[in-house]
Amino acid sequence: MTDPANVVEIARLKPDYMGFIFYSRSVRFVGHTPDPELFAAVPKAVNKVAVFVNEYYERMIELTGKHGIDHIQLHGMESPEICKSLKNHGKKVIKVFPGDQLENKRLLKDYADVADYFLFDTPVRSYGGSGRKFDWTNLERLKQGKRFFLSGGISVDDAQNLKDLHFPDLYAIDINSRFEERPGFKDPVLIETFLKKLEDER
Repeated sequence: MTDPANVVEIARLKPDYMGFIFYSRSVRFVGHTPDPELFAAVPKAVNKVAVFVNEYYERMIELTGKHGIDHIQLHGMESPEICKSLKNHGKKVIKVFPGDQLENKRLLKDYADVADYFLFDTPVRSYGGSGRKFDWTNLERLKQGKRFFLSGGISVDDAQNLKDLHFPDLYAIDINSRFEERPGFKDPVLIETFLKKLEDER
């Protein structure tokens, strides 16, 4: 999310989370001095998530404290030690892994106790936002017992496919580029349609 008015629009649909990207190379970067209204517009019932890529620990603490953000999504090569430090500071940690690392049980185990959630996304060099899917059937071999977010190219047309998934640890669906009018500006009509489809297909 990059626009306060758009935040208000989307908040009416009652999402569980809203993400704000603090990575300057992203087309959805909130900026070096983001508008405070961008965060103030988020209702208390919606969790604000700060997305970082290989950022300094001190900087993450500074920015999340300044903008009242309790959830941190780590999209880079952050170590288990960084995750643990963030958790010890009272942050909820979402650690991102490319979908092609699902079979790296050793890697996932290293983060299991220091992340609150995993997020699996399509592997790309640009750290997400590709609009492409990875092979969700790979998740059938995932037996970590860690709740996870599913991301990567999800669109309105995926509602039925998502309902057909039977992964006990699937916790949340992360939607992004396929629901945008432009980078960082979400289409409320598309999101509302998607939510209704999910409800209708339960």
